[in-house]
Amino acid sequence: MAEHPLPHLPLQNFEVAMDRRLPAWLLPPSLDMVAINLGSGNKEIGATTPFDADRGWWAGEQLPFEDESVDLVIAYHFFEHLTKVDLLDTLRELERILKPGGVINSVTPHWSAEIAHQDLDHKLFFTEQTWNNLFHNDYYDGTMPRDWMFHVGFQLIIGLVQRNLVLLTQIVRTD
Repeated sequence: MAEHPLPHLPLQNFEVAMDRRLPAWLLPPSLDMVAINLGSGNKEIGATTPFDADRGWWAGEQLPFEDESVDLVIAYHFFEHLTKVDLLDTLRELERILKPGGVINSVTPHWSAEIAHQDLDHKLFFTEQTWNNLFHNDYYDGTMPRDWMFHVGFQLIIGLVQRNLVLLTQIVRTD
């Protein structure tokens, strides 16, 4: 029988109870990193540059950064508002500007949660397999790219009750 340290945080309790280690959540490299907040609206997050329609940026458009110059992208309740084409175009742009090892921290409603369906502006729905299917499946036809430089580093379905379950996902830019 393996002995565990006394769990004191919720995720430590999960790991001990389920006998399963969670993947590591990557931390930002430093405080002087370049970080952006996509679809920020009125949710401003310190040390990030906000981008949204009210500030003149539309999903899929080029962002004002050099190739491989951004460390962190935050996209909280943003991707579900995009069309498939806008999502793919936005991810390609993020792939361009993120440094290798840079991350996208995303929160999207889980497809089974009420919050995924209550907003008429939601166009896409996400399961725990959506990102892996997009980045790694080779069965898509020519309408879906297959050559992504992304992988899912961490993903967790989380919520206080079923109606507000979300996917907390960290997508990592590879070399």
